Amino acid sequence: MTVKVRVRKDLDKIPKRVKAMRERGQFALAQQAHADMNNYVPYLSGDLRNQSYITDDGRGWDQIVWYAPYARRQYYNYGAKFTTPGTGPNWDGKARSIHMKSWQRVAKAAMK
Repeated sequence: MTVKVRVRKDLDKIPKRVKAMRERGQFALAQQAHADMNNYVPYLSGDLRNQSYITDDGRGWDQIVWYAPYARRQYYNYGAKFTTPGTGPNWDGKARSIHMKSWQRVAKAAMK
């Protein structure tokens, strides 16, 4: 007795699903990173923290922008004394060193 089995692979939907998963992961990562980075942004009156957004270049959520006129000066202001403890220049690097593992978990969970 011979049994014949035919298997047909339908892989057409895979690229769309992978793209949707990547977009969900990037969006969740950008939102979480933005929230975490804002905790390290210098704070005097709150304007700099409130003047930021996440950009979408059409390929994914890829940049967090602080658009206050003095944001660049604050970001590169090494050696300055900041009034709020834990804040200072290069706030993305500080947040990344502290929160990277949680960002990976957030992105992974969003991609399911």
